[in-house]
Amino acid sequence: MSKPPVHWSYAEQRYWINTPDGVEWFDGPLEAEDAAAVIDRHKAAQAERDRIAAWLRRIGKPQLADAIEREEHLK
Repeated sequence: MSKPPVHWSYAEQRYWINTPDGVEWFDGPLEAEDAAAVIDRHKAAQAERDRIAAWLRRIGKPQLADAIEREEHLK
């Protein structure tokens, strides 16, 4: 996975990143880097969840794969 890049806006004099929900603004570069890292970890976790669900389907456990995709294991 790769972190979204942190950008500097000369007009706003603030840092920003693109998130799945749109642009998010930050006053400092460390805050922006931290938010980008969180997005990267979330993408990696989703990708791992998808690989686990695919494996469960291959071994004949589609109900468990469906439950994981619906994130029932987080409840």
